[in-house]
Amino acid sequence: MKRSPRKLKSVKREAKHEIRFTKYRMQILITAGGTREYIDPVRFISNASSGKMGYALARAALRAGHKVTLISGPTSQRKPSGAKVVEVETAAQMYEAVKKHFGRCDCLIMAAAVADYTPAHRAKAKIKKSNKPVTIKLKPTADILRWAGKHKEVKSKKAKGKGQIVVGFALEDKNLRENAERKLKDKNLDIIIANFPAAIGADKSDVHMKARASSWTKIQNATKAATAKKIIREAEKLHRAKLS
Repeated sequence: MKRSPRKLKSVKREAKHEIRFTKYRMQILITAGGTREYIDPVRFISNASSGKMGYALARAALRAGHKVTLISGPTSQRKPSGAKVVEVETAAQMYEAVKKHFGRCDCLIMAAAVADYTPAHRAKAKIKKSNKPVTIKLKPTADILRWAGKHKEVKSKKAKGKGQIVVGFALEDKNLRENAERKLKDKNLDIIIANFPAAIGADKSDVHMKARASSWTKIQNATKAATAKKIIREAEKLHRAKLS
């Protein structure tokens, strides 16, 4: 059965689009959720991160046709179908997982709320309750985002020599854009996403986004899914520019 000229033109357009899209398809590495820093075998320091933003980013990237590796801290979120999920628990484990997968990605989006501090010493047994005060000494965790910004020019053969994109998040309770832009520059990032603490676990929130060479964009009262779609589009735009 012969196809009509209109249908043939449609098929040709779709084929042309697929060839162009394949060229720009990315391997995206995304981190999500919080981490747990153990004081003893049953108690830990953590935060209120739900993992919603990271998982929304993974789904948006998959829907856009990209390949996704999701490094996730503990969360109740449903695993995105089609993503490779790497489960971790502590900041140290997330750091090792990012280092392992970073060289094979075109874009890293650090949406995880990684703990800034971890106990300097983890008790081997459960600490017994007493009437005496307990002092817990903390030490800084590795700065994963800074490491990625420093090493993004070191590319593996699979990265085909093209520049990688690093996207970071900044949660600020004051001087939001000023502090976020400082983080963008200090950690050698390509895009920074800034929001207030009220965004944690919320279904909708205001988000501020800035690429290094662009002005600020405010995404107002948007769902995680809508925000994720805009972030992926911004990353795609940078990726195309690096390939051109």
